[in-house]
Amino acid sequence: MLSDQAIYTSSSRRGKAGYHLVARSPGVTESEAAALTNWCPSHGGLIADGSNRTSVNFFPLPTGRFAVARTREGRAEYSGRGAREVFTRAVVVDAARLRRAGYQPFAVYRDALALGYLAYDPDPEPVLAPVALSSVYPPSRPDEPFAGFGRELGDAVLASALTQLESGRQVVLPYAGDRATLAEFLIARLPPESALSTSFATSLHPSTVRPFTLSLVGVG
Repeated sequence: MLSDQAIYTSSSRRGKAGYHLVARSPGVTESEAAALTNWCPSHGGLIADGSNRTSVNFFPLPTGRFAVARTREGRAEYSGRGAREVFTRAVVVDAARLRRAGYQPFAVYRDALALGYLAYDPDPEPVLAPVALSSVYPPSRPDEPFAGFGRELGDAVLASALTQLESGRQVVLPYAGDRATLAEFLIARLPPESALSTSFATSLHPSTVRPFTLSLVGVG
């Protein structure tokens, strides 16, 4: 079964200006397009530092499907405001695919990334083709290779974060290292139902319009 995709960034083409959904495949519904517009970041939303040049994001859509997205910097803003555009590309998947991936959004993310479906496109066509993701995913290994997080952050901090995530409470966790790897570490240790219901962003500034359950941010 094919998966849909969408791109959200800053553009002044085709009669629209500023940040908006510049491209999507035909299967993305209007309600999903509105939700993607709310969840994806605009100018200044990305936390880019030496260990994190991109953000991995996962969030639900009103149709029962989910977005697995990658946010990165693009070219210079056309508006001339002195920064680079924030570019987010997402694949839209259903719960069945996430079940096949062991309830691990990062398995779907790596699959889509390897196939080029989350790549930067400076001039995308407004209509994108649906994409074919893999049908088989390797089982997750939650005990490897993440032993160092306990030493870096402390077992009590990790245990508290997992307890809060299991109960559906929002967690904002500062970390200077590879935040995507930390997010994968945490999500892999949640029960399947909690993993599926835990939206996350690994390097976006927290915002009330993007109510991620887990937000990993920089330090200081």
